[in-house]
Amino acid sequence: MLFKILIVDNGSSLFLLNHGSTIWKECGFEISGHTSDVNDAIRAMMKKDFDLLLCINRPSSQIATELLCRISQKSKNIPVIVIGQFDDSHVMRECFLLGAIDYLVEPVKENDMRDTLHRVVEILNNVEIETEYFKALDVAVEELPQTNESAAFIEKLRIFMTESKDKAVTTETAASFFGFNKDYFGRYFKNKTGMTFSQFYKNFIIEYAKLLLESGHFKVHDISSVLGFSSSDYFTRVFKKATGKTPSEFKKA
Repeated sequence: MLFKILIVDNGSSLFLLNHGSTIWKECGFEISGHTSDVNDAIRAMMKKDFDLLLCINRPSSQIATELLCRISQKSKNIPVIVIGQFDDSHVMRECFLLGAIDYLVEPVKENDMRDTLHRVVEILNNVEIETEYFKALDVAVEELPQTNESAAFIEKLRIFMTESKDKAVTTETAASFFGFNKDYFGRYFKNKTGMTFSQFYKNFIIEYAKLLLESGHFKVHDISSVLGFSSSDYFTRVFKKATGKTPSEFKKA
């Protein structure tokens, strides 16, 4: 699945004329829309219709700074690349201070655009990895027995999982967080949920893997690495045992 680019330009854009350039698809993008209105651009990004704004900044109407100011006011990390027609250091500095990922000057060299798009992909992937992590956590937690007595326990479990997002998770680390030894924590967790912590975490990992596969932005070996598996082959075996399909088969379904 390709990331979608919205071009913001109040004139005739060379990038629209070059719509078929192979660099977009090569880097994982497609030009999916065009607007000359800053408000339309922001509304589209807030609705998540597009993944990247490519703003053409013309001397007669410096829309890039207006666009970036409006985005910062909404406290949204929306990726913006600015294309300027002149090498204006003052405008470039202002755009960078307002959060632009890059400011490129026309005519833009393909290698410069390629490098910038690769950086955007890394940013978008990191955001998606975090988003899907918390979606998977919500699913895993919602499947636990929800009672008044378990509310505090479930909230503490959610905090542990949140703080462990980029860490190795084991029954031992969970037990330590709860202030118990491993054996007592195992009995405590099963009493609260009807399953072992290992089973809970496995369910979470499988859900997380499904969401990353469904996004269409990650290869199987990338997902294996994100999830902390020692190899993509091992990840494939675990995933197939849990779902009946290999990750590649699930991705195509």
